[in-house]
Amino acid sequence: MRSTWWMWCSFVLSVGSLLGGLMRPAFAFEEHGRVPQLPASQNFAAVLLQDAETGQVLFAKNSQKIWPQASLTKMMLGLVVFEEIEEGNIALRTPVKISQRASRTRGRTIGLRSGEVFPLEELLQAVLVTSANDAAVAVAEHVCGSVSKCVQRMNDRAQELGMKRAQYRTVNGMPTKRNPVPDMAPADDIAILARALLRHPQVLMWTSQQSMPFRNGRQRLPNTNRLVGRTNGVDGLKTGFTRKARFNLVTTAQRGSLRLIAIVFGGKTSTIRFRIAKDLLEWGFTNFTRLQLIEGGAPLWVEIRVENGSMSAFQPVAAATAAPLVRKGEIAAVSVVLQIPTQVSAPVLRHQVLGEIVVRRGKQTLAVIPALSPGDIPQARWAHARR
Repeated sequence: MRSTWWMWCSFVLSVGSLLGGLMRPAFAFEEHGRVPQLPASQNFAAVLLQDAETGQVLFAKNSQKIWPQASLTKMMLGLVVFEEIEEGNIALRTPVKISQRASRTRGRTIGLRSGEVFPLEELLQAVLVTSANDAAVAVAEHVCGSVSKCVQRMNDRAQELGMKRAQYRTVNGMPTKRNPVPDMAPADDIAILARALLRHPQVLMWTSQQSMPFRNGRQRLPNTNRLVGRTNGVDGLKTGFTRKARFNLVTTAQRGSLRLIAIVFGGKTSTIRFRIAKDLLEWGFTNFTRLQLIEGGAPLWVEIRVENGSMSAFQPVAAATAAPLVRKGEIAAVSVVLQIPTQVSAPVLRHQVLGEIVVRRGKQTLAVIPALSPGDIPQARWAHARR
């Protein structure tokens, strides 16, 4: 039986009140511009900066422009492999025998020889950290059965993720004589891929290293992402280069509770792509903060009275976490509105929706979260007897 809702009330709380002391100098700052400063447009093709947790785009320019991916393609290969591992179909310790095709791969390679055997883990690390084309072919052949089957898997996965305009033709971003057309995608789609790949913790464990051991430590393979170890918080993700693509980069950094992803397509030089990405990250961390307003499952700061119930009142709980990303200069404009009844009639069911928690910035709604009852509240015995 559903409860009868009596009086409704909106409880409004400014974030300044909710955060208390955090509104003092810890959040005081001067904005460094409403948009980041970028070099002249001929120096790059597209850029995008987003919040890794929610996908919220903080800044974008030409992010829908379809562009050659070069070795960013290896990110999708990595995702396919990690999902196979997650499903129990393969393991990182699985031995992989190098084929003749893999050993003959051109471009950036690590000198794999036909007949050699390596653990899948070492080859996948080489793919993601040092961008080895030969390792990518070896991994694709072992995991999917062939390069062509792996390319199909990559395209299927792209569609499932909502990467509607991504098109893969290789497993490593290196066009072949038979198929010279490059792998293509807009920055919007690659941002989706980056967030999916980051759900696998092993990725950042590898890409946060400035180099990796290979051949039982006889070789050290360098990380192609020069921001790792040089820019605060940067711990991934992938570089790419061909003459058509010029210099591409997807990089990520975490500072405190905030993780950002920066994407640069078509940098005129390698130095320019790294500089743009670093500037985007610095601008994002300087100008935005995550407000940890409400924890999912935590009791709210009001009580609802219960008529004819086994208990007289209770505190509703939030169905999900509210942690919006906002400009630091707009914190004072953020408010939390509880649209809930002041009283309900028993019985009340566990997780029954009682109303809504609305997070707003000025007139803009940032989040709407259901307010729930924390448990069952049956009718009081005397209420039954009175019937």
